[in-house]
Order: sequence, then structure tokens, then C-alpha cells
Amino acid sequence: MTKSALETVQAFQQSLGSGSADWENLLADNISFIGPVDQVYGKAANIELNKNFFPLIKGYQAKTALENGNHAVMEGSYTISTPTGGTLDLHTVEIFEVSEGQIQNIRIYYDAQAFRTEFSIPLNK
Repeated sequence: MTKSALETVQAFQQSLGSGSADWENLLADNISFIGPVDQVYGKAANIELNKNFFPLIKGYQAKTALENGNHAVMEGSYTISTPTGGTLDLHTVEIFEVSEGQIQNIRIYYDAQAFRTEFSIPLNK
């Protein structure tokens, strides 16, 4: 039996939190990730992006989880390490589209200015 959209996303997040690579199997081959700083397409590009970002995550606090058909929405706050040795609380809303137990699309919304400032990312990236 295929998991619901929310169950798939929760399995994805659980894998991230545990440090396992199981999350990779939950990504569709043609997945798209669209956020205020990065936009990547395809499974390999998503894995590469995430392998660079996930080690920075020091914690995640879930606030709201909603499901509607093949979409799941997660509101929460990531605590991430910054290059200066500090941390940044990144409040996010993530919208996932899931089909047949695999994540097809991810859209993430957060304060990109705070992230860009902490990580010295130019606005034109």
C-alpha cells in the first residue's frame, strides 16, 4: 500500500533527522525543488543540494502539518549552523507534491534575506 502524501513527507523528514540516506529513495527522478535561494531539477541535483545543506541542520520544530490529496504542507522552524559558528532559526513553509510514494515537487518559503546575509550569498544567485 502506498503511503499518503503526509506519511511520505514525514518519512522523508524522519530520515533527515536520523542521518540516514533513506530520504533519497523518496525523491522522484524528475523532482523539482524551488526555493528563494536555489532551484534545482532532477534527483541527482536535489541529492547534491541536500547533502550540502543537511549537515547544517541542528534541529527542526514542526508547527503545522496539512494534507490535501497528493499535497502535504509543513510549517516549521529549522535551526541551522552558520559559517560564523552561530545558528539561524529559519522559519519555513514547505509544500510537497507526492505521487506513488515519491516526492515530485518541493516549494519552500522562508526569509531569504536572513539566510543570504548569514551565508554571504549575493542577491543575483
